[in-house]
Amino acid sequence: MVDTITASTVLGNTKTETAGSRDKLAKDMDTFLTLLTTQLKEQDPLSPMDSSEFTNQLVLFAQVEQQIDQNENLEALLVSQVRSQQAFATSFLDNYVEVESNKVMLDDGQAVFTYGLSADAKSVMVNVKTEDGSIVRTFEGDPSAGLHKLTWDGTDNLGQTVDDGVYKLEVTAVEQDDAEEPMETWTTSLGKVTGVASEDANTFLAIGDLSVDMNTVLGVFNELPMDDVDGGDDLGGDETEGV
Repeated sequence: MVDTITASTVLGNTKTETAGSRDKLAKDMDTFLTLLTTQLKEQDPLSPMDSSEFTNQLVLFAQVEQQIDQNENLEALLVSQVRSQQAFATSFLDNYVEVESNKVMLDDGQAVFTYGLSADAKSVMVNVKTEDGSIVRTFEGDPSAGLHKLTWDGTDNLGQTVDDGVYKLEVTAVEQDDAEEPMETWTTSLGKVTGVASEDANTFLAIGDLSVDMNTVLGVFNELPMDDVDGGDDLGGDETEGV
């Protein structure tokens, strides 16, 4: 399960680095002014040192300080953005989402996912695998180009019920003989959002044990969409039908 992380925790390391840069600049500036004062005291009054180099150094320090100020402002904006994103992410809680993912969460013996084909294929096989790569269930897919939805009742190829959890999706499409370009395939999964978390300024949604980036969300639903996207035919867990 994904644990919630606050925006201050997410950006803590970045803020520490900026504070360290400002401290180092202050120390360097003190050292420079000490050296400058000493050199001015020891200079030959009849042959004073060229002040242009000192002026250039002071300008450089000022530029570095401005850059640090800009970084601090950007960090403040980033903190605000992360907090706003977190607040928005909570609106997904207890709703169903469709996300770009090659994994799906089997929850209470039910999972819904889709696969897409960029062109017509000769044949399509969709494998549902465990995290270690073992095939649990195989579907014979619709070979026509476009997006196709599948539902899985949580049983393996022998009809035995498997444990709830995260499973991998693998699409194998055999191309037509006259195909001019390699076929592109992709998958999405659907599930109920059960948690929200942040890490490295990114916000993640928990779909049971599956963690997904909020930026991969394609749609939000009040109920798990079981109907055919194009026509309205309900999909069963025992056979493959196209969307």
